[in-house]
Amino acid sequence: MKKVSQKLSFIVMLVMVLLTVCTSAFAESIDDVLKDCKLDRSRWKVVEWFKAEKFVRFYDSTSVTVTGPGQFDAVIYDYFYGKTCRQSNCAQVGSKHYHKEKWGFNTAKSTGTLRSFSLEDANDTLDAYEYPTSMQIATDLKRNSLEDKTMQKIKVSLKDDKEFTKEPAPKQESAVQNTTPLPKITGLVPMPMAIGASDGEWTYLGRFIPPRNYSALLEWETRMMPYTSSAESDNLYDVYYYHSHYGKGDGQGCYVAPFNDGSTIRMGFSCVLKFVPLDRNGRPVKKSGGANGIHLFSMNGAAKGAFSARLSRIRTFDSVTHQLLVDVTSLQNPNLNGKFSDVDYNVLSIRNNSPFYKAMDMTTCPIGEPLGY
Repeated sequence: MKKVSQKLSFIVMLVMVLLTVCTSAFAESIDDVLKDCKLDRSRWKVVEWFKAEKFVRFYDSTSVTVTGPGQFDAVIYDYFYGKTCRQSNCAQVGSKHYHKEKWGFNTAKSTGTLRSFSLEDANDTLDAYEYPTSMQIATDLKRNSLEDKTMQKIKVSLKDDKEFTKEPAPKQESAVQNTTPLPKITGLVPMPMAIGASDGEWTYLGRFIPPRNYSALLEWETRMMPYTSSAESDNLYDVYYYHSHYGKGDGQGCYVAPFNDGSTIRMGFSCVLKFVPLDRNGRPVKKSGGANGIHLFSMNGAAKGAFSARLSRIRTFDSVTHQLLVDVTSLQNPNLNGKFSDVDYNVLSIRNNSPFYKAMDMTTCPIGEPLGY
């Protein structure tokens, strides 16, 4: 019996050794994973390899730019080599592709600011968007999150940079705040600027009041009315828009087509609308929380028979801290889905009043190729 037991022990040990050897022999290595990756490894440094999710995070060592003590900007890449992607609605899921982002990091405050992003395959950039300065909001980074790990990895490479390691200037004592209540105001304060005037990349559309009852956020926007009274009122908004003629990101893209007779027709338009909540007297609300937040609506419209408007994304920022509270697309939240067409209800009511249509009418877009009819 003793000899049989010894033989069994030897066989078990031999099997374990063979399993270990086989596992090691067939284990996937980082070099195997990156054999089709287009990035130059002397320039692009690996932050971490996520085997389960089948992607590798890099940062561009040549892009790291110190912007102040403990602060830097950098370009990062996520290389997806399997059939997965961190973004569930990515158009390249199932193929090898890259997500490129530019971030600003503050190591002292542990915050990160997304400045731009793009989607790329092995050869081309398929989609790209650069956030306007007013939409670049610093967010807190959770400890050991992917962005936090990226920040810490790059931070190590800057340990000998004098500008990065320099002690920040001492914080100045804040002035004593005036706690005297604002004087009682009757009626509305003047609009912050003339309609059509610009504040950076934002153009002012005017003061609006939304409907009391609505079934979806797109209906909330399309049924808004300009508020022309001077009387106090609840539920008022100052509305701005951002638009770029070219690009495929939020607020980018338009098409005006001419007929052969010289007239034109609007075939497409995209913009981002910014809704700033106001108090009864028309002053911006300074209270935290989503109910008092500043809303950004990413909208687009196209002509297929009747012109139709669609809401594709909504973001909400805290009015006091400017922290991003909500960032959701129509694919993630059915409440954003749907579209409203000119024929759904009174055409003139939409075109004359909706902030989206007012932005479209206010923008002078370039004219494209003539229509063949």
